[in-house]
Amino acid sequence: MTLTAILIVLAVALSGVTYYFGGYISDLIWIWLPFVLAYAYFWGLFFLYVLYLAFYAHLIRRYGKPEYEPSPRHMWVLSQITFVCNMFFRVRFHATGLGKIPDRKTNFMVVSNHLSGFDHVGLISIFPNRRIVFVHKEGISKVILAGGLIRRAGYLSIKQGDVLSGTKVIEKAGKYISEGICSVGIAPEGTRNKDFPEPEILPFHPGSFQMAYDAKCPIVVFAIQNTNCILRRFPFSPTDVYFDCVAVIEYEDYKDLSSAELAEKARGYIARRFEQKRARFYHLKPKKQKTESEN
Repeated sequence: MTLTAILIVLAVALSGVTYYFGGYISDLIWIWLPFVLAYAYFWGLFFLYVLYLAFYAHLIRRYGKPEYEPSPRHMWVLSQITFVCNMFFRVRFHATGLGKIPDRKTNFMVVSNHLSGFDHVGLISIFPNRRIVFVHKEGISKVILAGGLIRRAGYLSIKQGDVLSGTKVIEKAGKYISEGICSVGIAPEGTRNKDFPEPEILPFHPGSFQMAYDAKCPIVVFAIQNTNCILRRFPFSPTDVYFDCVAVIEYEDYKDLSSAELAEKARGYIARRFEQKRARFYHLKPKKQKTESEN
C-alpha cells in the first residue's frame, strides 16, 4: 500500500541518517542498529500520522457538516490506514472468491455477517482502489479517530430502531449505486453478533436489500470469520481472518423474490460456507472439548 511504502522509505532514510551522523558506522558492533531504528521510526511515523488524523477527525466532528457526499480521497485514506492496522494487530488476512466480484465499471451492494468492528477494516482492505461506502450505526461516527474520517468519506449513518431514518438511508444507498457514485456495503444483521457462536449468524433484515431492488444491481455476499478474535488474541498471537466472497446474486436472479426470500437466500450462502469451513473458527475446538467433558 502507498502509505506503508512511504513510511518504510522515510523510516529507512531516518535510520540511515541516524546511523551515519551518530557515529555508529565506524564500529561494527552497531551493525544491527539500523534495522532496529528503521522499525522504531516506522511505527513512530505511523503514530504521528495517527495523531494528525485524530486531530483532523476531531475538526470534522466538531465543525464539519452532519453528512458528506462520498469522497474517493477519504476512502483512499481509510484504505491506507486499514492496511497498517492489519499489520499492527497481527492480522493474517485471507480473501477468496474475489474473481466473482463485478468489474470496476459496475457498482454493487455488499452484504456480510457482522462479528466485530474489524469486519469493515477487512472489507475496506478488499476494495482499496474502488469507490465504496458502508452503512453503519450512528455511534461509529463519534469514534475519536475514525469517526470524522468515516463521515468525511461519505459513509451512511443509521439510527438503530428508527425506521424512518433507516428507510431514508437505504434509499440514499440505492441512489448512490444506481447513479454510479459508488458501491455500498451493509451488514443485514443490523448489529454485531455478540452471542456468537450461538447463533453463528443472526437473522437478516429484509429491508436492507431494498437498495438492491432500487438500483437493480448485483449483490456481493461475503462470509467473514474470526474478526471477533483479533483483540482477544492481540498482542501475543496473530489472528487468521477470512473474507470469502461466496456469491454474486445478479438482479435477474432475485427480481422476482420478495425481500424476505432474498435476505434468506443471501444468509444461506454464508451459513453454507460456515458449514464447509467450520474448522477455521477459533472457538469450535474448545467448545467441543467442554461439551465432551460435561457428558
